[in-house]
Amino acid sequence: MDPINFKKTIKLTQESLQFTKQDREEVFKKIHERNQLKATGTVGGMNKKHLFPAMATLILVSLFLLVFIPSLTGDYRDNQMLSLSNADEKEEDQVTSILVMVANEDMRTDINLLFTVNKRAKKVNVILLPPSLKVPILNAEKETITEDKLTHVFAFKGSAVAVNNTVEKALNMPIDYYFMWEREEVEDFFNSMEDIQINVKENIDMKAARGNTYTYYKGMENVSGEEMARILSIDGEHQLPPYFMNKLFSHMLTYVSTSDFKSFRQQGESNVSPEEMKRVFTEMDSLDINTIPLEGFLHPIRTDGVFYVELDETFKAQLSKQLFEFK
Repeated sequence: MDPINFKKTIKLTQESLQFTKQDREEVFKKIHERNQLKATGTVGGMNKKHLFPAMATLILVSLFLLVFIPSLTGDYRDNQMLSLSNADEKEEDQVTSILVMVANEDMRTDINLLFTVNKRAKKVNVILLPPSLKVPILNAEKETITEDKLTHVFAFKGSAVAVNNTVEKALNMPIDYYFMWEREEVEDFFNSMEDIQINVKENIDMKAARGNTYTYYKGMENVSGEEMARILSIDGEHQLPPYFMNKLFSHMLTYVSTSDFKSFRQQGESNVSPEEMKRVFTEMDSLDINTIPLEGFLHPIRTDGVFYVELDETFKAQLSKQLFEFK
């Protein structure tokens, strides 16, 4: 120790050990109070027999505040999100549902992904909902406002909760968690991804809504991050084969689990924190991905000259069941 600091320490110690007149008065005062306590059996006017019930009540109230107040005031549902991590300790059919949305600069959600996860079964089901899907539009209070395209819900109400409520209504199923990102930051994220090699089983020449085409030839195809973002925006009645999408989703989840996730902390609107969302995506990366195809169950229609796709009503009743089955 430095000599100067050592001398200061010795001086302070000596000063703290001095027994002053004030100290003596304090000691005698405490002795007097203790003698009074023995004689009267009271503490500060409270009888001893009332002291312990009061202390017990105080302890119980403190425990209540510690346990329940964080959950009442927190911004996120982090405790509930732990259900995915602890699924092995719960029921065998424990399933977590997650809606991921991407909104563009026009406040249209052109990417809508719905995941259902069963960690015990080690499987993830996912569907890609087309932007032009005709749905009853709900607000944040779950009131039906009108009927229109799924992509327009966010523009109508400016709320990710409204989109979540609309998808719940359209598919007749509960959704536990939702997360919405801006298109610009998602494109930056995809552009930073490495290309992926997909073994295309047969030639694909698919025409989507608004004249977009998706062409892939049999054999190994190189898919860039930019192309991945375009694929997730596919609109209309056609979709890419499940094996193709499974490979795509698996690659995306692997990249998310190894990224720093910084950009997603900026603009995400969710009922869970970005950190929790990343942890869940990381867990999903170790599970088998199963894309449920909607091809063949999406019917193109025109109402007042506007293009929509409708989900087959019979299949819709089966879809919610398929999402919660893990074979």
